[in-house]
Amino acid sequence: MITIIYSTHKNFEYNSNFKQHLLQTVGLDDVQILEYENYNQYSLSEIYNSGITKSIYNIIVCCHNDIKLEKNWGKKLLDDFSNNPEFGIIGKAGSCYFPKSGVYWEKMFQTMAGQVYHHPTNQKKWLNKYSPKLPFLVPVVTVDGLFIAFDKTKIKHKFDESYGKFHFYDHGFAVPNYLGGVKIGITSSFEITHQSIGRPNKEFFESKIKFVEKWGDKLPLDLKPEKIYVPEIKRKKFKKLGKVGVIIPTKGKVNMLFDCINSFYEYCDSDVFNIFIADTGSTDDEKTQIKNYIYNKTNIKLIEYDYYNFAKINNDVVKKHITDDCEFLLFSNNDIKLLNDVITGMLSVFETNKKAGTVGCRLHFGDNTIQHNGISVIKHSNGKIDVGHLNISNYYNYFITTYNVIGNTGGLMMIRKKTFIDAGMFNENYTACFEDVELNIIVKSKGLTNVMVGECVAYHYESQTRKEDSEDFIKLNNDYKNHLFPTIINNWNKINDMVINLK
Repeated sequence: MITIIYSTHKNFEYNSNFKQHLLQTVGLDDVQILEYENYNQYSLSEIYNSGITKSIYNIIVCCHNDIKLEKNWGKKLLDDFSNNPEFGIIGKAGSCYFPKSGVYWEKMFQTMAGQVYHHPTNQKKWLNKYSPKLPFLVPVVTVDGLFIAFDKTKIKHKFDESYGKFHFYDHGFAVPNYLGGVKIGITSSFEITHQSIGRPNKEFFESKIKFVEKWGDKLPLDLKPEKIYVPEIKRKKFKKLGKVGVIIPTKGKVNMLFDCINSFYEYCDSDVFNIFIADTGSTDDEKTQIKNYIYNKTNIKLIEYDYYNFAKINNDVVKKHITDDCEFLLFSNNDIKLLNDVITGMLSVFETNKKAGTVGCRLHFGDNTIQHNGISVIKHSNGKIDVGHLNISNYYNYFITTYNVIGNTGGLMMIRKKTFIDAGMFNENYTACFEDVELNIIVKSKGLTNVMVGECVAYHYESQTRKEDSEDFIKLNNDYKNHLFPTIINNWNKINDMVINLK
């Protein structure tokens, strides 16, 4: 059912052991193994093409001879093909992006996908994790030659023999097939260990030049994420926890606001939350649309303001409008759209962790890349300190579990009302942003733990509502210099365990 092709220049005992490893782990009875002894006289492309011609099965695996595979990998691979008939090529590592430079790992942590263990002789084993184990094939534009599987009835091109012997055979195969409409995916269904480390050499760079000369007019290739990992969060009742007050500042863009609110009703228990819409300057017609929308909804209230200041408005809603039955606050932008039961996922943290401070969730841009996976504080080798979002703009390389962070974005963040008040609420001296970052740092400095729930997922269409001009950047820089940076320094000993130190 599977044909396995590999090249070797090792001795008989080594080759025999590798062949036995394949037979013992593949998990299938019908296996054809084509072993080619090769002492640098043939290229891998020539060997693989010869193997394709001699193969008796449609599913073919071309792999290195210094790998270890887990048991039943062949059965899992066949399941990958049968469950995903639209895919013609499957690998264990690859990239969604192929740059004009020809170096496919140029944006390694942003665009690569897959997991490969490495265990060279006399070294400790480690994992190169380009993306988490996802329950679907990750679509890519190219694969690493360590392990390439394909259905020979679906490919449009064989291996290109015009490159060097041991480099670019993989991309010379994958990229033309991708451009020809063959879908390529990365699987997490089984583990692989590489017993050596690939290193670029003179032949690599010579082959790269040939590849770019041949395909440069098609580059870059950029395959944005086609789907997001959204696990099911089962709804449950919280007997000992109060309700959640959802605060949504808004101005105009009423359809976006309605999409946001509708997603709360679609995925969350409406008995658990009250929504407070803080309008900061919509037109009379837009306000009328909002009033008509919330008519007959008992758990939504519209509050009208004639100004916008994120900190002041949220603080005012908390002080004057949040009902006594709301034990928790959930700050939400109007350009948020939930994809699962975020409220249940967040409340579950508070239920089990009495020291929980702020709780956030994984947010994606509209193109499915990451917008937020937790707040990061980075210290550079020159002493400069930056603040950003973990994994921002990554394709599939993101956290999907629950873990501790320095903080969470106020775009969608839950906190106990008491904790928020005890921390001094949002600092109203900010004029552009960062008041949410300061709040997180203050909360952490009080001995509480800020938590990111990677299982909770939502869209954040941030670019549709945020203005970015020179005046805004001046305000942002002033906020950082005058308020956030002093807060970071004053609380350094409380947050430095999670600071990313770049050397």
